[in-house]
Amino acid sequence: MFKGTVRFRARIRGHGVTFPLFDFNPYKSGVDRIEMKSPSGGEIAGAVHLTSVASQADGLAIATSAVETALDRICFSYGVTIENSQVVESAFSPMHPQPGVFPVEAGHYAIMGAELGMVVGVPPERMRALLEQAAPPGERNFALFRLARQSMSPVEEFTILYGTLLMLLGDKQANVDAFIRREEPAVPQTPDPRDPTNMETVYTRLRNELAHRRPGVDLHNTLAEMMAHVGGLRTLTKRAIELHP
Repeated sequence: MFKGTVRFRARIRGHGVTFPLFDFNPYKSGVDRIEMKSPSGGEIAGAVHLTSVASQADGLAIATSAVETALDRICFSYGVTIENSQVVESAFSPMHPQPGVFPVEAGHYAIMGAELGMVVGVPPERMRALLEQAAPPGERNFALFRLARQSMSPVEEFTILYGTLLMLLGDKQANVDAFIRREEPAVPQTPDPRDPTNMETVYTRLRNELAHRRPGVDLHNTLAEMMAHVGGLRTLTKRAIELHP
């Protein structure tokens, strides 16, 4: 059995979130505590302190899993784009070392830059409460929301978010639109070209204009509208994840 420390960093893109160094208990087997900080808003860095793991490889896997769960929660709660974490350094030692044997494994140090927009400061006690919460509603889909936020373009994010809504709502656009109307009563709607008696919300119309060939559709306008509406779809998807754990 081994004990050790794994240091990590994860870059933040776009709007950032800042908080001073604090530690929390992720309540994960083999993990004593995690230290975490984001002093500039451009990246989240810290260390996972491991108490008892079967091997160094297991320790890295456990540390990465615990960190990614924490980053998923921060992304979901504050809407920031957090890239996948990177191990920048690791060190392990046997819990019961043999005399004269000192195995240590070290990783590589990584330097990452960031281009930030608005930065939001969060008190450490609020962040600790978030990360020590037993099971936030819908957490099993937080990683999907974070994947959407990691998209390279608003159109890609829009597509992933709408796909998430379909997954959560029975893979039926009628269910998606019914949910959207409940959550956003003033949502713009237009007749479905295939069935003018059926009204599509703007989100479903844009998804279908991109996914299917529709007469008279200018794809450039569709993409521009997606960029304009991705924020609203992000809010709706968060709500659906919370309501469909």
